[in-house]
Amino acid sequence: MDSSPNYNNYTLEELLDVQNHIDKEQYPERAKELELAISNKMKDPDIKEEIEKQQEVNKYSTFWPRFWAATIDGVVFAIILYVECLIFGFEYSAQDKFLQALNGVQFAIYAIFMHGYFGQTIGKMIMDVKVLNHDTETEINVKQALRRESVNLALNISWVLIILVVATSLEMSGAISEGLSYGVIGFGILAMVWGISEFVTMLFNDKRRALHDYIGKTVVVRT
Repeated sequence: MDSSPNYNNYTLEELLDVQNHIDKEQYPERAKELELAISNKMKDPDIKEEIEKQQEVNKYSTFWPRFWAATIDGVVFAIILYVECLIFGFEYSAQDKFLQALNGVQFAIYAIFMHGYFGQTIGKMIMDVKVLNHDTETEINVKQALRRESVNLALNISWVLIILVVATSLEMSGAISEGLSYGVIGFGILAMVWGISEFVTMLFNDKRRALHDYIGKTVVVRT
């Protein structure tokens, strides 16, 4: 007859691992002892505090889910842009800066709508992360979503306008002025600095809040 292990000598991590692998139908009594041992461990204030801290860390560990969510949304919008080109008779090209800039504006509007009404884009829904109010961790509204996405929206609208100005200049004079050239370069640097600051900000705070989260007073959590 097999003797039951002394679960009192197990750590909580070991107990949880055993619980995940035990055959409850074959060893029902042992499974009950295991549940009791886990329950007793959970009563330890130090262990309980450690678990709560770990749960807190896991809740805000959203870098990779957000990365893949953005990738999914990017693919979705590439398809949408392609379909729009077919409908309106434009020639689709991933190198067409004007089309990509328009797509950026569409994406920002999409993000505002989805976050404002659902707290999630399609990508975030798939990756099980959600945007919440930072102070209360409750649903955000469209106004807050607009504030959160305001810089991205402004950058994309500005990029569309710059492309139109450059195209007009080329059409009328066959060249662009030195001042306009510097303006385009300056805008590119500004957009790059914004993108880098988003990434860096996210890495150096416990809740993985990007700069746009600070602007919107939001936080992204696992659901």
